[in-house]
Amino acid sequence: MSPIGCGTWAWGNRFLWGYDKSDDDNLKLTFDFVVKNGVNWFDTADSYGTGALSGRSEELLGEFLSTTSPRLKKQISICTKLAPYPWRIGEKSMITAANESISRLGRPIDMLQLHWPPSLGWQEASYLSSFSTLVKNGEAKQIGLSNYGPKGLRRVSKVLSSYGEKVYSNQVQFSLLSRDPLTNGLMNTCQELEVQPIGYSALGLGLLADTYSMDRLPTGPRGILFREYLPSLQPLLGELRAIATARRKTVPQVALNWCQCKGALVLVGMRSIHQAKDNLGATGWRLSQAEEETLDRTAAKNPKQLVQNSFQSS
Repeated sequence: MSPIGCGTWAWGNRFLWGYDKSDDDNLKLTFDFVVKNGVNWFDTADSYGTGALSGRSEELLGEFLSTTSPRLKKQISICTKLAPYPWRIGEKSMITAANESISRLGRPIDMLQLHWPPSLGWQEASYLSSFSTLVKNGEAKQIGLSNYGPKGLRRVSKVLSSYGEKVYSNQVQFSLLSRDPLTNGLMNTCQELEVQPIGYSALGLGLLADTYSMDRLPTGPRGILFREYLPSLQPLLGELRAIATARRKTVPQVALNWCQCKGALVLVGMRSIHQAKDNLGATGWRLSQAEEETLDRTAAKNPKQLVQNSFQSS
């Protein structure tokens, strides 16, 4: 998998990202651009797309893949996440959900992920059994997790091994503003179990993109978040800017590279060619140890860390 993958949470999400179907042509151009420039995996979910647009992200990926050349299509991996909704009871429910995703995508699933740990372990054993069945039937190639902490990762790894399967990846919130995976033992557990960590929200919902100020806030719910976090973020943004200037990079590129230095594949949303070009500039180089340590120290002193995803487990 390429160091950076394309996240598609915004593809179909009106509430947080203001999606409109008129965006589709631009999303297709972005898809084609990143594929031609070495991005070989896309992350989506059956829950991506709000209201009547439920599943829209998977639908768009399916449409875009259908017009991709056979040579490039073979190189692309699609990672999708199935939600452990409380009404999904028993193995059959998750197999049905997977088949619906396969129908939208127009192909088997390369990395089948459980979107978050079910509350109180509800149906987890059934879901994992169904994932094993889907792999054995050729409807999925590999199994991954999302939002699992070190204890949950060990538990699921043990269950899957009893089916002759393994956990290949674990996708968690990870950035200079979300450093829990480094401090709670998750990164060490991933290394021990040979599980690839994937960091999502690597730019902290855009807080680390350095494109907004208190005089120019994003619209919608993100504007509230930015108003709360930006004032205390200036020391960290200052260090990012200094490194970016010295290296002739951008602030987002430095922030994304920091995640890669910690051993994570980086999942970042891309909705335009301009955004994609900047994100891809985070690859092919590495922060020096001194630069990395400077960012570590400054991030640790930041008084406001982003609240971890409420679905993320211990």
